[in-house]
Amino acid sequence: MQSNPLSDRKLLALAPDPNSPQSLMVQFYQKLKIAITAGYWLPNESLPTALQFAQLFDLPLATVQVVFDRLVGESWLLQTSTQYYQITPKIDQPMSHLSNFSDLLHARGFKAGSVWLKRETGEPDLEEEWRLKLKTGEKVSRLQRLRTANDQVVGYESTTLPSHILPNPDEVGASLYQYMHEHQLVIAKAMEEIDAYICDQAMAELCGFVPGQALLRLTRVSFLPNGRAFELTYSYFRSDYYRYVVEYN
Repeated sequence: MQSNPLSDRKLLALAPDPNSPQSLMVQFYQKLKIAITAGYWLPNESLPTALQFAQLFDLPLATVQVVFDRLVGESWLLQTSTQYYQITPKIDQPMSHLSNFSDLLHARGFKAGSVWLKRETGEPDLEEEWRLKLKTGEKVSRLQRLRTANDQVVGYESTTLPSHILPNPDEVGASLYQYMHEHQLVIAKAMEEIDAYICDQAMAELCGFVPGQALLRLTRVSFLPNGRAFELTYSYFRSDYYRYVVEYN
């Protein structure tokens, strides 16, 4: 059942100020976006309709609809029907430090999950051998999985570690970082590369994405305190659900 915004006091904080030099549309857009990112609504909970917002704040319906359309275009909202909108699991990755994917989702109120596709050991390919600076004859363990937010696939992840660090990849449960913590594998430094990637047919079939869709590819190499590279991870995320936030001081 949809809540009645007229009885929801927290929505009154979104009311535009008629005495502000900014337009009512800009004010409503800014305040609604802040409310979405602050967790005013839980995942899968529908926002009040555009008509309800218009009536509550005495705004033209067209003004409210422009704001809704803008937030849909920016992937903050997902239109579920002709009337109702829900927030999306948009993930802000700060570049000042490494963040756990699950923690980022939990911070936004979403249930983080993963679906294992493959856990295996084998011979390294050229990229793995180069990135991890492996010696001749060293083997690797690979972990491949889909990353989900509220059971919706938002990305694909492939991680490789030297097999002497991860002899049995089946030992990794829901969290690779938990495994690292339990085995005193401390990330002292990490190098991360970010580039664009066009979803091909194989990735589309694997993740349920659209072929040709823009993805954000992250390539991360993590290092132990002794300087040894020990983790190579490729992550592919929907660009409408994932973004990097850079803060300069």
